[in-house]
Amino acid sequence: MAMSFSVLLPTYAGDDAAELDTALASCFDQTRRPDELLVVEDGPLTDELDATLDEWERRYPDTLRRHALTENGGLGNALRVGVEAARHPWVARFDADDHNVRTRFETQCRYVADNPDVDVLGGYIAEFADDPENVVARREVPTTHADIERMARFRSPMNHGTVLMRRAAVLSAGNYRPVTRMEDYDLWIRMLCDGARFANVPEVLVNVRAGAELAGRRGGLEYARAEVRRQVEFYRRGFTSLPVFLCNVTARTTLRLVPDRMRRLVYARFAREQGDGVDRRQP
Repeated sequence: MAMSFSVLLPTYAGDDAAELDTALASCFDQTRRPDELLVVEDGPLTDELDATLDEWERRYPDTLRRHALTENGGLGNALRVGVEAARHPWVARFDADDHNVRTRFETQCRYVADNPDVDVLGGYIAEFADDPENVVARREVPTTHADIERMARFRSPMNHGTVLMRRAAVLSAGNYRPVTRMEDYDLWIRMLCDGARFANVPEVLVNVRAGAELAGRRGGLEYARAEVRRQVEFYRRGFTSLPVFLCNVTARTTLRLVPDRMRRLVYARFAREQGDGVDRRQP
């Protein structure tokens, strides 16, 4: 296929070296390999992580490229730097503890070749605990631009770790920002306001590692404040109406402030909001 793309994978000292090794393997064990795998090192790494990256760099010296940041600046900042540093017109997001379906990149490259108006393309995710083959849940998202835009007024319509993005469109909307959490949702709204076109393929592209602590990381006063800040900005941009703004602030901040056990029940009962920009690297 004529199009070329970079995979953007941020990592930091809190990542697990064995999980990173599996994640990197799933990037290269593809029916369509990436033209570049850009690893953004968000601050100094552990010796185990360094050794893992050294080994993969030795195997694929022409593909794997490391971009080291001197200090940990958070996921939004690492992604912003990575998009700017990427060498190809398309950028695929991926996380250091997840696992790509073997046909992910071929599927996405074929789709954007057949649909040249699309700027951001994602897909479904399947959650697993220890084994990618042992799926415990999945998150399906709307597939058409109209439905994606409609859902975006209430919650994130994209599974962040699955997206393939036109780099120029990301930069046109202002790129990722080092906001406190929800850096992807923040970007999607700005891209929608900037006229970018979105789509999702109706199939699982990435197996996502789920943990019992994930719901806890989605809660607390800091997260509630971040929710309010994002919703205020969406309203000021004219993306949401006043009734939608009030509904979102009430419902979403309440969910962030309830006990972890109750929040886990909500996420288990309804669609998992894996695309809400949760930085699973937060302590």
